[in-house]
Amino acid sequence: MTLKELLIQEIDSTPDELLADLLSLVRSLKSSPQRQLNSYEQLLDRIDYLEAIIGIRKGLESFDRGEGIPADTAMTALQQQFNIPPRL
Repeated sequence: MTLKELLIQEIDSTPDELLADLLSLVRSLKSSPQRQLNSYEQLLDRIDYLEAIIGIRKGLESFDRGEGIPADTAMTALQQQFNIPPRL
């Protein structure tokens, strides 16, 4: 799935009030330079949030397809790879 398709899927599943909030944020970019800086930072925060959601969803979909490994197996492999002593 392309990034564009993932974003469209994310927008389709996002509640309307969050989309309205994001739209008002984008509209505020037309305001004063100081307000634009705040809006730009907020927009970057929103983008980071959406990227995290997309990444989590992709991971869950991958796991649902049987492509994942159990957490305890992954932790054991990481402990061995990086010589991490087991927790007591």
